[in-house]
Amino acid sequence: MIRIKKTLPLAFAGICFLLLAPTASQGAEFDEGKALFQNNNCGSCHTRKGPENRIPPPARHGIKGPTLWYAGSKFRPGFLAQWLSKPEPFRGVIYGAMKRGKYPHPVLAENDAAKVAAYLESLKDPQMPVGVVPRWKKVPRKVLRRARILFQKKQPCYSCHMVAIRKTVYRTRIEVGGHSAPHFKDAGRRLNPDFIVAFLKKPARYNPNGRMPVYGDKPFTRLSEKDFIALAAYIASFK
Repeated sequence: MIRIKKTLPLAFAGICFLLLAPTASQGAEFDEGKALFQNNNCGSCHTRKGPENRIPPPARHGIKGPTLWYAGSKFRPGFLAQWLSKPEPFRGVIYGAMKRGKYPHPVLAENDAAKVAAYLESLKDPQMPVGVVPRWKKVPRKVLRRARILFQKKQPCYSCHMVAIRKTVYRTRIEVGGHSAPHFKDAGRRLNPDFIVAFLKKPARYNPNGRMPVYGDKPFTRLSEKDFIALAAYIASFK
């Protein structure tokens, strides 16, 4: 019995190491993805260093794409691989400007897209709390009601973010909202709910040059922790 007690922790530790340690193939995919990112000159549009500093408005026209230093915290696993192989714009205006149009994004082969995505998913904000938003199978009605009032009335988020609203009369979906910010039509497939909370609390940390309201400032409604969670769960319910 004494011998078993001594060896069990070692065996358990070995199992945990095998489960948690990245495999050789995962490491190779990461390295190949990083090399593809660099060889395709993705850094000419996307920075991987952050948090960034705010820059004067006249200099912002040179920003061609969003920062990626927290891509692994922002996006749901698997989304980037799909998007890079079939890129679709998130907004109706050119990034960093109010001019209608879009920058064409390169299309990657599925194999290359998976490798680049594996690399980007490793880029995370170490200060972002995780496990903040409960993983409900179905968001409670009282949470959705709270969020809808905030989203549609108190803070008209759809004035910048386009959403798809279901019309019960004809059982159809119509798109309403603005083009100046990323659309939320498929936000549930795209965004990590915990990141939505983090962004709402500290938008300047993730997009210092954006126009997102800073909740808690005098001109805007002060939101509670329940409000942040409700909004994140509501936005993440858009499919």
